Amino acid sequence: MASAWTRLRGHQEQRALFERSMRNNRLSHAYVLAGPDGIGKRTFARLLAQSLFCQQTTAQELEACGTCRNCRSFESGNWPDYFEIGLPDGKTEIPLELILGSADKRGREGLCFELSSAPLASNRRIAVIDDAQRMNLDGGNALLKTLEEPPANALILLISESPEALLPTIRSRCQLIRFFPLVQEDLEQLLLEKGMAANADEARAAALLAEGSMTQAEQLLNAELRDLRELVGREFAAFEAMKPQEVSKQIADRIEKISASTEDQRQNTRWLLSFLADAVRLKLRRITGGDLTDPLLQRMGLRCASDLLAMLIDRILQATLHVDANSPVRLVLEALFDDLARSMRLGPTSAR
Repeated sequence: MASAWTRLRGHQEQRALFERSMRNNRLSHAYVLAGPDGIGKRTFARLLAQSLFCQQTTAQELEACGTCRNCRSFESGNWPDYFEIGLPDGKTEIPLELILGSADKRGREGLCFELSSAPLASNRRIAVIDDAQRMNLDGGNALLKTLEEPPANALILLISESPEALLPTIRSRCQLIRFFPLVQEDLEQLLLEKGMAANADEARAAALLAEGSMTQAEQLLNAELRDLRELVGREFAAFEAMKPQEVSKQIADRIEKISASTEDQRQNTRWLLSFLADAVRLKLRRITGGDLTDPLLQRMGLRCASDLLAMLIDRILQATLHVDANSPVRLVLEALFDDLARSMRLGPTSAR
């Protein structure tokens, strides 16, 4: 029998966990699928739901044929017992209306109402809430009432990259299932299969920096971000003659231009800093590997050059922590490039 699960990469341990729960008739009423963005949590949730609706599999196996009437209806988005909500475009919170219904129909429509209703075409109803950490207090409390008295025929799957941001009372009523980043080989294959990378080399380069996330890989393959990385690479190659204020302004301006939100700015800055740290590490490997043509090695000698590059890596990691702590991106970049340029000119003592 063909399997719809072939579209999923990784996460086989999590699949086996759910299958054991089904064999033992111990499937919970609610789960939090937690892990970084872009690793396949939503795909997993949809496949889990499809498997529970599939006509061709037993109640003890987690499989979906992809060809029966139920599977075809599910994959076309027309299955009446499956509901999925998430963060709408342009919003920072999941609207209460999606959970509890509009103001004039409060409690008579929305996700909680649908879960409380009897199934129409199967023996259960399944709801998926993507970006569940984006529920506000009212939305979380509305869902909590359903979790406290769950319908016998309902399964709720909360998808979150930050489960700690969920209400503690919600977390305590759900089983937490951790998901982990994709391995580099799986990510490379996905990028090629989906046509997101032009060739194997481009897929490998993106997968190397993407930290196991399709979302990050997609951003890294963005032409504007690629141009920005090339700019940083050129400036790093000429760090000793660099004008740090001009470079940091140029980079900050470009990051603002290609970013749709403040969080996008921070994420693009993180990727840029990761690329810069990798460039410094590569230079360090070349020097310690005996590249006698490197100007830094010729000017400082092996020990001083190695110490300096190690300190530069620490400084870049410190800048990443500042970005994570919500420091202004432009100020972080100004301070970083000023420190890097001064250190490259004066040597390891100035990097301390």
